[in-house]
Order: sequence, then structure tokens, then C-alpha cells
Amino acid sequence: MNTPAPHADFSDASIGTIAVVGLGLLGGSVAKAVRENTGDAGIRVIGCARREETRQNAIENRVVDTVTADPVEAASQADLVLIATPVDRIANYVIEIAKQCPGVLMTDVGSTKFQIVEAVNRVPEAAARFVAAHPIAGSEKTGLDHACGNLFRDKPIVITESGHEAPGAVDIVTQFWESTGGRIVHLSPRRHDDLLAISSHMPHLMSSLVANQLPAEAIPMVGTGWLDTTRIAAGDEGMWTAIVSENREAILDTLEQTAVRLADLIHIVRTGDAPSLTKFLRDAREKRESAPSTQTDV
Repeated sequence: MNTPAPHADFSDASIGTIAVVGLGLLGGSVAKAVRENTGDAGIRVIGCARREETRQNAIENRVVDTVTADPVEAASQADLVLIATPVDRIANYVIEIAKQCPGVLMTDVGSTKFQIVEAVNRVPEAAARFVAAHPIAGSEKTGLDHACGNLFRDKPIVITESGHEAPGAVDIVTQFWESTGGRIVHLSPRRHDDLLAISSHMPHLMSSLVANQLPAEAIPMVGTGWLDTTRIAAGDEGMWTAIVSENREAILDTLEQTAVRLADLIHIVRTGDAPSLTKFLRDAREKRESAPSTQTDV
């Protein structure tokens, strides 16, 4: 499949080899899922990681079949490239790989979508071969050591089409993500970012805010409430800085709405309005109880 074509068409394509660029939690979990779900006669997996230690780990633990430090080298041997790097690097990888490997199909795992899709759309040969995706699964833990082959099982995987994909591209990528065990959701890139700002990005900042408010003398006395509330604050700060930068506008809108709600809550507590406080707490409990119990972090 990986041959130059003036008008890409993936309608009759199949995936025999994938390249995973970025062997962290998500990239490593995709590699494991592919190998576990397809068996010995299944898809070949090429891993790509900058650190020698990560590459050795991936080979020694049979996460991938072969490994390289060069994304273009990995992509040149693949039918599908999964880009599992920080969100601020994804568009550049897509564009460069499209330039160097004009027959390859690409997808990603980024938890922001609009800025990535917009950047890729400026390069038609890249846009035709890129189907943006976001598996809503993960952990505050990072790195290949925490990768898990069933990470995506029954988790939503959002496909955010640009409308510029070549024929068959969305279908092939959708089938690939379904093979990892996920359930497919289709959203526009903008709608995805608006919803994730509310459901993931702002909560991470609030968790970090709560963690940062704790005085040092209180650390030995924290209970499960504080630990549960701040669990996601243990996520990688570099990754989250990139996420906030990429989805700044939607996150700002959400934070401003949160500030209004916080002012309302302050008023309720200050005035001793017990009925309003009870309703506030009841509404929160009911919404929390209605959420899927198996959901994991972005």
C-alpha cells in the first residue's frame, strides 16, 4: 500500500504493518493491543522512540517486532502510522511523514484535535492521509512500563474527520481502532475540543489547583477525599502544558464558566443557604453516578 499515488484511495487497502511513533503509555498500549488481538499471523508492529532505553524495553518485552529512532524510517515500512507523541508535535510529524512517505495512512492519539487538524489541512497531501483520533483512555501514569493491551477495551475512541480524507481512509482507520477494543464516536474537531475542555482538561487544572493549595504541614493528614480529587494532578506536567496550549480557547471558556459557578457556590456557603447547597451536592452526586464507572483519564 505504501506507494506514491497522485490521488490516494484506500478503499481496497489492508493493514499488514503499523508504525507506532512514540512508545509511551498510549503508543505502547496500541502496540500491545495489536499484537495481542491479532496473534502470530497478525499485524507487524514497528516501534519508534527517541530514547535507546525505551527502544530496548520495547524489544525485550515483545511490545514491537522491530524498533527505530527515525519516524520516517518507521513510516516508510508501514501501511498505517500511529502518532502517539505530545499534541504539539503531532501535526509536524503528519506533514513530514506525508512528504517523505506519500502512500502511508496516518492516525494519532492526541487529546486535542482542532489545532492539529487545521495545521494538517494546510497541506493537502497530508490531509488526505490523516484521520485524527483520540482514544479516551489512559492514566496519570506515563511511559511504556505502564502500557496495557486492554487499555482501550470498551473505551470511547473519537474520530474527528476533517472532510479532506482520501476515499476509504476513515473506514480503514475506524476498523483499526475497533480492533483495539474501543467503541467509535464521531465528532467534529471543534466539538471534540469543547467537550474535552469540560470533561478532561479543566478538571486536570482544578485537580492541580486543589493539590497546590495544600500546605506542607497538612500533607501527613490527607485522606482519601484529597487523594481521589488530586489523583490526576500526578500526570506529566509537560504533556499537560502542551494540551492546555493547544486547546487554550476552549479551556479558557470553561474556566470562566467555572469561575461563575464558584462565585455562586461561595455565595451559597457565605449566606448559609442550606437548600441550595443540598441541591448543588445532590446534582453533583447524581451526575457522577450516571457516568461510566470504567472510564479512565485522557
